Amino acid sequence: MNLFPDFSNYGYQVVRELGHNRAGGRVTYLATEINTGRSVVVKQFQFAHTSVSWSDYQAYEQEIQVLRSLNHPRIPRYLDSFQTSVGFCMVQEYKDAPSLATQRTWKPQQVKQIAILVLEIIQYLQSQIPPVIHRDLKPENILVDEQMNVYLVDFGFARTGGGEVAVSSVVKGTLGFMPPEQMFNRQLTVASDLYSLGATLICLLTDTASTEVGSLMDEASRVNFKQRVPYLSQDFINWLQKMVEPNFKDRYPSAKVALDALVPLDVLHPIKIPKLVWRAGLVGASVAILLPILINVMLPKFTFNTSLQVTTNPNSNENFKRLSITAKRIYFSVSLGNLQELEYNSSCQMFNQEGRLVAMGQSRLKASSEGLKAWCWYDFKDADQPGNWTFKFSIDGQTVAQRGLVVLP
Repeated sequence: MNLFPDFSNYGYQVVRELGHNRAGGRVTYLATEINTGRSVVVKQFQFAHTSVSWSDYQAYEQEIQVLRSLNHPRIPRYLDSFQTSVGFCMVQEYKDAPSLATQRTWKPQQVKQIAILVLEIIQYLQSQIPPVIHRDLKPENILVDEQMNVYLVDFGFARTGGGEVAVSSVVKGTLGFMPPEQMFNRQLTVASDLYSLGATLICLLTDTASTEVGSLMDEASRVNFKQRVPYLSQDFINWLQKMVEPNFKDRYPSAKVALDALVPLDVLHPIKIPKLVWRAGLVGASVAILLPILINVMLPKFTFNTSLQVTTNPNSNENFKRLSITAKRIYFSVSLGNLQELEYNSSCQMFNQEGRLVAMGQSRLKASSEGLKAWCWYDFKDADQPGNWTFKFSIDGQTVAQRGLVVLP
């Protein structure tokens, strides 16, 4: 027996339910567009529901107006809308990606990449005239697929421009992710969504479910997380703390400023590794002895024998400093010597001409007696632009090899 609604008269066939908010009278379905066969999302707003008023249509109409004005590859596009006997339906692009609210542990470098991509979306929203404020940015509304493509969804509470919210209006958003100015119906600014993103990132880094975000709050209603992330660099912790400052004037003033501050930061705290150092000393007048002393040194103090080769063919000896986008794929060969025979967390990062992280790969590698060697590659996309690009290779959170590359048209 099919318990799904029949939207065939409107051109859609429901496949399965994606989620629901019964109290709010909203159910989201995965459906197929009958004429084209493409997958779409149908949001059904059941205004005939006993606890929902037809007056709520205004909020959903506003969502449509906001989505119609947006054109960004990481915001699912508005496609269609229609009324039914029980309410109203809106149709959007379908993105095959789970939300951040699903049970998954994210590595700190992945969290940074998610932060960068979401900030790019928020920066786009803030570039609109007037700026668009999402107002409900939380793990459930950020989708991430297996290729680390990030999408921002659910603009039901979005509003254009800042300004004060009428005192009589209902506070809309999600507790724990709403900044204080939103909770108390005060002036919203472009820094309001930054608080919500900061709280979301802290949940990911501390493995805190979105439903338990209240456990991160101290008695002063500040997000208290530092003791839970001793593995993060102090710079990254400071960046996160600035994102969730209660007073919006103490946060970053915009997504662009927050993004520019985040990109160059190392995420992980430098790891201390024991190293055997020999120190020469004198006994009496003429006898020299060597004393072994075990000390802790920071990883960057190692003297690496580093080589970095840039090529379009892993079997050749070419080493480019300039390369055209038409090369499609570019390889980076990194060799490190003078390493202890241990396992290391490695990371390859590619930054475009604007200094934005456009790709990142991670793996765990073990150094041999001959050192450590890694291959990384990047596939140029049609949207990539020429300019001065940068490749970085890190082990255990520390950049150990870096190469600038002039990318030509």
